[in-house]
Amino acid sequence: MANLGGWMQMTAQGWLVLRLTDSPASLGLASFAGSVPTLLLTLYAGVLADRHDRRRLLIAAQVVAVAAALLLGLLVALGVVALWHIVLIAFVAGSAQALASPAFQAIVSTLVDRAALGNAVALNSAQFNLSRIFGPALAGLIVASVGEAANFWLNALAAFVVIIVLLRIRLPPNEALSRLEAGLWSNLLDGLRYAAGMRVLLALLLLACAPALFILPYLSLMPVYARDVLDIGAPGLGLLTSAIGLGAFGGAVAFALLRPAGANARVVLAGLAAMSGAIAIFSASSWLPLSCLALAVLGAAQVAYYTGTNTLIQLLSPPRLRGRILSLYILASLGLLPVGSLGAGIVAEVLGAPPTLVIGGGLAAVWLLAVVAWAPALLRLRVEQAVAADGDPPG
Repeated sequence: MANLGGWMQMTAQGWLVLRLTDSPASLGLASFAGSVPTLLLTLYAGVLADRHDRRRLLIAAQVVAVAAALLLGLLVALGVVALWHIVLIAFVAGSAQALASPAFQAIVSTLVDRAALGNAVALNSAQFNLSRIFGPALAGLIVASVGEAANFWLNALAAFVVIIVLLRIRLPPNEALSRLEAGLWSNLLDGLRYAAGMRVLLALLLLACAPALFILPYLSLMPVYARDVLDIGAPGLGLLTSAIGLGAFGGAVAFALLRPAGANARVVLAGLAAMSGAIAIFSASSWLPLSCLALAVLGAAQVAYYTGTNTLIQLLSPPRLRGRILSLYILASLGLLPVGSLGAGIVAEVLGAPPTLVIGGGLAAVWLLAVVAWAPALLRLRVEQAVAADGDPPG
């Protein structure tokens, strides 16, 4: 429910910004505001996830999400919404999500056996991407028929349902709570030292920076493609985003069927390489079927990349440090996204959206080659090797 509402809000918000400003740079700014809290708060959030009740953190985040969506919908319905309203509300909602993300990621490994972790991550990705199929398409139809406000209200309803679910479930106790008595800074340094001491783990974290900086900013430019490049309007914007979700859902199901064999670094590297190629094809296309096909391949590649990376990092992280290690992963994979989105919006203002995405795909490929050259052990890393220990780390 939360993911479905979130995709509806994201799609409607992008269209709203473009309608108000007619500016790719403003799209980048709105995306920057919603994701920059991940850059600023995630490391602190990782310590919170290891020190406090994770279920309460998730509930608090959903309460903020409800309030933010209701307020934005009200401003739109009253006809008084301005760009600064959208930016501020996106920042507040993004801050709540950033503070809860490591807790959510860490909960997954407490609910399933380690042998089934890859399947659990893949299935979670499947439901996330299933919502990405229907959410944007539904949002596009709602925007075209009754306007943007209804999407924000439906997102508030979805977040409220999640609060009810969280109040009813009981999670296993947080193993790290009784052992974290030092200060926040000391706890944070423990996680940083562990990650820095394991080259393959550090390489996975470095790889996670590439999509956020060079590939994922395409999401903030999708309204420009729908309106100016492909000329398909708001319903078409939902179609494009749903194509990503369709490919991603198929990729997630395939990954789950592979079971643990899917969690090896070669799958991660192939996924990132495929993302670079798919974004280049999409950027060069002015034919809707080819654009949708490229986005579907991009979605499948994203799932292969992120599911494999997430699984390996969780397995390489000892329970006592898992929230902090995952906060580094979230910082790399999502925290740098506002930097990429803002940069992509500025470059697109000057060069146009298609050249911006071509450049991004090329830079991601170069980044991939550089990290593999620095850590060739990635090519041999498999799930069987990714067993965390509190002693000497592997690789």
